[in-house]
Amino acid sequence: MLEKIGIGIDIIDINRFSEKPYSANKFFYEKIFHNSEINYCLNHKNSSQSFAGKFAIKESVIKSIDQKIDFLDILTDYINSKPIVSLPNNLSYNFLVSISHEKQHAVAVVVSEKII
Repeated sequence: MLEKIGIGIDIIDINRFSEKPYSANKFFYEKIFHNSEINYCLNHKNSSQSFAGKFAIKESVIKSIDQKIDFLDILTDYINSKPIVSLPNNLSYNFLVSISHEKQHAVAVVVSEKII
């Protein structure tokens, strides 16, 4: 049974991450991203773009649901090159996720369904 549908959108300037490199700011990144997400981003040529995209997804998730959650309550990943989201704390939501990058910006849109 579907209880509630929500939508969230976020846009971020990629420079916010390129000006704060992971190697000098590990504590900052570990407050926002899981180890698997950090490793994913660091394995890409433009890690700042990847971090910005994942951050935009997490902000969009927070905006799309009616429960208070933190960045580390949200796990982002990819299946067949498409972004997915899960909430490890067993909150019952399904998500549709879209992300895009353009020059110095990353944008994400999330549609959430709360399931009861």
